[in-house]
Order: sequence, then C-alpha cells, then structure tokens
Amino acid sequence: MNGKKVTQIKIDEIIEAVRLTPTSSGLQPFEIIVVTNPKIKQENRKIAWDQTVVTDCSHLLVFAAWENYTADCINKMFDLTNDIRGIKNEGWENYR
Repeated sequence: MNGKKVTQIKIDEIIEAVRLTPTSSGLQPFEIIVVTNPKIKQENRKIAWDQTVVTDCSHLLVFAAWENYTADCINKMFDLTNDIRGIKNEGWENYR
C-alpha cells in the first residue's frame, strides 16, 4: 500500500458522479457499497482472484447490481428522479 488515503470529500464526489452517469433508462439499477473495514476487504479479496489492490486501497467501491427488477424498485427510482429534479416530467411519466 502506498499509504495514501482518498478523502471522504473525493469519495462523495465519485459517488455523485456515478449517480449522475447515464444508465439504462436512467434507473441506475445498482447500489454502491463503500468498504473501508480491513476485515471485510480481506474477505472480498478472496473472491477477487486474490488481487492485492482490494486490500491495499483506502476505499473499496463495490457495485451491487439489482437481482430483480420489480415494479416497486423501478417506481421508486422514477419517484426519486422526480424528487431530485423537483418536477414531474410528462414524457418521463409516460415512459414509466
């Protein structure tokens, strides 16, 4: 490990950039898990072909894809998008 630690501000910026990145239908069908606990990183390393970067990093970002695309999950994302934008877009609602 090079001893460098990524700041929380930088991690927050990265997560926000991912949130704003276009994905299928704009739904971002995944969760991002930020792992800093060394024991959990070690467990992840076992399933990541024993790559040292998994344990040497200050923050491990794990992208967990949705297993199921339910109407409830999709509607929550549409609602969240409307809330964040502060508007209800008619085209967006028709697409829903």
